[in-house]
Amino acid sequence: MKVDECTQLEMWDLQKLAIPPRSRLYHLEPIGVGTPDTESLSSYLSRLAQEHCVTSQKLIRGEIAPRMMGQNYESPLIKKHVSTLFSNSDAKPAINGMRAKTKSLVEALEQLTQRPDLSFLSLLTWKGVIKERGLFRQYRAWCPQCNQQWRQESKVIYEPLLWSFKEVDVCLHHHCLLVDECPHCSSRLPVIANSLQLGFCSRCKGWLGSAQGESPVLKTDELEWNKYQIGSIGDLIAVAPQLGYQPKLETLTKKLQLILFGFERAFRQDLTRFIKLGKIMEQLKIGLGQHYNKPFHLIQLVIPVCYQADISLAQLFLEDFNSLGEILLSNFQVNYRLT
Repeated sequence: MKVDECTQLEMWDLQKLAIPPRSRLYHLEPIGVGTPDTESLSSYLSRLAQEHCVTSQKLIRGEIAPRMMGQNYESPLIKKHVSTLFSNSDAKPAINGMRAKTKSLVEALEQLTQRPDLSFLSLLTWKGVIKERGLFRQYRAWCPQCNQQWRQESKVIYEPLLWSFKEVDVCLHHHCLLVDECPHCSSRLPVIANSLQLGFCSRCKGWLGSAQGESPVLKTDELEWNKYQIGSIGDLIAVAPQLGYQPKLETLTKKLQLILFGFERAFRQDLTRFIKLGKIMEQLKIGLGQHYNKPFHLIQLVIPVCYQADISLAQLFLEDFNSLGEILLSNFQVNYRLT
C-alpha cells in the first residue's frame, strides 16, 4: 500500500445507550385522556388484566394489593372477592372517585406500568374542591349502542369515567339511556369483579351490546338539560390534564363569589331577571356561607351556577380571575369594569 493513500475506518461510539426504566406490567395507554370520554380507572384495571391474560383477581392479588397494603394484602376478604379492597358504597365512593384507596391504587399502577397519567382516570384531581359523597354509582352502567359500535368497528371496548356518575343516565353519542342491569340475567354488576371482560356480564358472561333502535331513546326536549349537565361533568374530566396544577378550594370560592357578584349586578340593572336568577343566587349565597372551607357540590351547585352564568366548567377552571370576570360581564351585559 502506498503511504499517501487514505484508509477510511469505521467509527464506533462506545458511549453506553440510555435505556429507559422497564415496567413490571405493560405500559398500557389509557383511552381518551384529556377528553370527556376518558377511560375510568376500573376499566383500565380490567383491560390491564386482559392484556396479561389473567383475571382481575389474580392481577390485584399478585401485583397490586402487595404494593397497596404491604404485608396485610393476604386478607381472607380479598382472597374471596377483590371488590372488598375497593369498598363501593355511597358512604365510601367508588374506585373511580377521590378516596385514599383510589390514590393508593393509582400510585401502585403508575409504579407497575411506568405511566404518569393514571390519576386522570379518576377524580383525584378534584379532591378537596368537589364534594365526593353521592357522586358515583354503586354498580356498572353502560351504553349498549357504544359497545355494539366498538365491536363492529373492531375498536377497544372500555367504560368511560363519565358512566360512573349517578347523574349520567344518557349517552350523548347515541341519545339513548344507559343500562345498569344485564339484559340476560337481570343482575346489577359490580364495578370490580374477580373475572371481568369489558362489554360482557361478569355473572352470566352475556354480551352487553345492542343495535340501534333496541335501546330507549330520549326525546329532543328531554335532552337539553341532560346535555348541559353531562357535558359539564365531561368538562370536569377533560380539563384535569390541562390544569398543570392541583386545583384549590380557595380559588374556586373566589370565582363563585365573582359569579354571585355578576348575578347581583345583573339583577340590579334589570329587576325582571329576578325570576331567572333569584333561586340560584340564594343557593349560591347559602353555599358560600354555610359551607365555608368545604368542597362544593358539583351537581346541586357548581353546574347549575355555571348554567345560569352561561359559562362552561372548562371556563370556570381554566380562565384566570380577570378573564372570567370579563366573560361574565359580557354574558350578563353589565356595564362594570373589574379593577
